[in-house]
Amino acid sequence: MAQTTRTFLAIDVPHDVAERIRKLQRELAPLVPGFRWGDATPFHLTLAFLGDVPFAELNDVCEAARLTARSCKRFEVQFRGLGAFPKPERPRVAWVGFDGPGLEPLAELHRTLVANLRQIGRPPDDSRFTPHVTLGRLKTGAGRGKTPSPAPDLAAIVADRRDWSPGAMTVGEIVAYSSTLTPEGPTYAALARAPLASAKSRADS
Repeated sequence: MAQTTRTFLAIDVPHDVAERIRKLQRELAPLVPGFRWGDATPFHLTLAFLGDVPFAELNDVCEAARLTARSCKRFEVQFRGLGAFPKPERPRVAWVGFDGPGLEPLAELHRTLVANLRQIGRPPDDSRFTPHVTLGRLKTGAGRGKTPSPAPDLAAIVADRRDWSPGAMTVGEIVAYSSTLTPEGPTYAALARAPLASAKSRADS
């Protein structure tokens, strides 16, 4: 039996926004057949990917999430535009981005979480932070002898949808997830949920 689990901390995307993102995936699928427009649910904004974490350390990771959430009050963030890593001309990952005044409290939430994870000796694999929700990934081929799909050029699609938005969401909790890789894509299981403080609870504390 495995003694570790792939672990990440994230913010869930609400159902109404997720439905609009799925509609966009359906629109893009015939335009970019070289991508897998995954249906891994829930859609989420990753705050910190930790890689393989020993079972014995998961409680500490969840406590770091709870400590972070208690120190930050809820806020709203706006979805805006599309992008791709490493670049739209030769992408491996396509994503929906964020915009507006909610970016600053989101960045502060990320900084606080990373600091708390460092305190327990579990910093993220990469502390850089580009807020996004993954739409799809380049197909890599399956089985021995299969060649990866060539990277399509998404520059025109990204430019045409620079102002596309499925709406906004209230950031109300941090979720600790385990991730299992399968041939169809990753599957996720929630390990713990850490609610952010309300404005009233912060005022009373």
